[in-house]
Amino acid sequence: MTAYHFPSEFVAELRDCADIVEVVGDYVALVKSGANHKGCCPFHREKTPSFMVHREKRIFHCFGCGVGGDVITFLMKVEQLSYPEAVERLARRCGMDLSPYERGGGAVDSGDRHVSRRQELSAVVARANQFYCRQLERELDGRVGEYLDRRGISHEVARKFGLGYAPPGWDTLRRAIKSARDLDNAVAAGLLVQKDSGRLYDRFRDRLLFPIRDAAGTVVGFGGRIIGDGEPKYLNSSDSPLFQKRRLLYDLAHAKHAIAREQLAIVVEGYMDALTLYAHGIDNVVATLGTALTGDHLRVLGRYGRQAAVFFDNDEAGLRAAFRSLPTFLEAGVMPEVISLPEGVKDPDQLVRERGIEALSSCLRQRISLLDRYVAVREAENRGASVGRRRELLREVVDVVARIPDQVLAGLALRGVAERFGVSEEMVTGLFRRARRRPRSAAGRQPEVPTTEAGNDWTSLTELDPEEYYVMLVLRHPGMPVVDEELRSLLGQKLPRRLLELYAEVDGDREALLPRLAAEDHDHGAELQALYTRLELFPAPESGAAIDRELADCRLLLERRHLRREVEEINRRIRSCADEDDLTGLLRRKMEMVQRHRR
Repeated sequence: MTAYHFPSEFVAELRDCADIVEVVGDYVALVKSGANHKGCCPFHREKTPSFMVHREKRIFHCFGCGVGGDVITFLMKVEQLSYPEAVERLARRCGMDLSPYERGGGAVDSGDRHVSRRQELSAVVARANQFYCRQLERELDGRVGEYLDRRGISHEVARKFGLGYAPPGWDTLRRAIKSARDLDNAVAAGLLVQKDSGRLYDRFRDRLLFPIRDAAGTVVGFGGRIIGDGEPKYLNSSDSPLFQKRRLLYDLAHAKHAIAREQLAIVVEGYMDALTLYAHGIDNVVATLGTALTGDHLRVLGRYGRQAAVFFDNDEAGLRAAFRSLPTFLEAGVMPEVISLPEGVKDPDQLVRERGIEALSSCLRQRISLLDRYVAVREAENRGASVGRRRELLREVVDVVARIPDQVLAGLALRGVAERFGVSEEMVTGLFRRARRRPRSAAGRQPEVPTTEAGNDWTSLTELDPEEYYVMLVLRHPGMPVVDEELRSLLGQKLPRRLLELYAEVDGDREALLPRLAAEDHDHGAELQALYTRLELFPAPESGAAIDRELADCRLLLERRHLRREVEEINRRIRSCADEDDLTGLLRRKMEMVQRHRR
């Protein structure tokens, strides 16, 4: 596969070409707010938006978790790409010619090998997807087409979602793959299985295939539903560098825009349920890949909408799955809803096929709190149970409530639990406090996300340290000296000091600063980019007189802080000093510093 070397001039042109608002908008529901666009951060769970994108400055920053950078940094973080991968993907999106930057046959570093391997896996999955789609077209007039008709999935919907078919043979796909390298990649991507003897065979056989896409719409794996008899009924690609079940949701690439519009994600259990709902006009639907809902799933969904509702099968297994997801939701700060099915209806697919769209619409309108449903079911079990069992049920319910990070919501939930179980609020409050003190595995808690009142300006979400404020003044006002050695010597924090040093290295050219920050080592560079974007988006004074006042205030605060640090160091030396002359000198020096500090 092709590897690339991108010169700084190409990357700078790419940053100018790419619209950061459009790119981020593929992952985050953004709304215009003055010169900025705002939305909920894709990198941590939050209710009040603290994530800001500035089109003209071509940067983003989250005032909740502190992450920030440019459009390339965003793609790296949101898609877990390396730097070359992010540049290549963005360049292809912008229609830029990559051919001049292809590497020759020389040595390739480890980073390029990683990029090449990921690209190879993606390419073999894409070719397998084309192969399976062709097989489905051949079978639409046969038993596979009949199966889709029985399930209410039109051929048009099947084509729109790129459904495929894996023929019954053991080596149909294997024979379609020619090179030994591609065969190795097909094994690594979970398309082929290699036995201990070395023999290869197709992972998917006689199955209707649902392509699993990442949020950007790239096929990364498959879920297969067996057409005839056999087990397992559903089979997924095995985990690979491209495919991780705990992070992927079926149909997210299509559903994300509807989720952002409705501010609601409907989570179903099966691929067919998602397709059935789509076929009847319900777009904001995703499905788990046969696994329990995870915190990673909720972080992905949180990029697009604030609320979620589960629409699981109407049987004991479906109810257990819904209840298992409840702690995950609560720890993420989400109060989920549940959509209940009528008696005698197993799943959403059956509901629509047998009772029509009106029955589906009625169920969607009557969704209720999943926590309320859970407490009601446990309370029903509580009636007539033994004293020991009633105590276990009460503790189980309180343990779930203890996962709610919001104190007000937790208090209201506890009051309802006390009423339903017929016990005092003092009793459930005592159980609640003990549950809060247990390790996370028993009654976990997520740290609360800082929020602001609706309508507050975004910049009120942060207050800068005097050192950061000084650096911000320098960055935002090119007329100021890039290097003020006297004042810079007062900076005790590593990041502001290093940011100023790099700013001086590029002679105050802010356009050249972000690429320079990215060139720092990975963790340090990310911290510097986050600091830079936060300072860039902080409101700076405009007039020269205001700048002079602010600079004077910064200088005074930093001098006092510097003196305090020196006094603390002298105190430390005094405590360990054994020589009388040295002690006298230290005390005299301390007195001089204290007098300077008082001035």
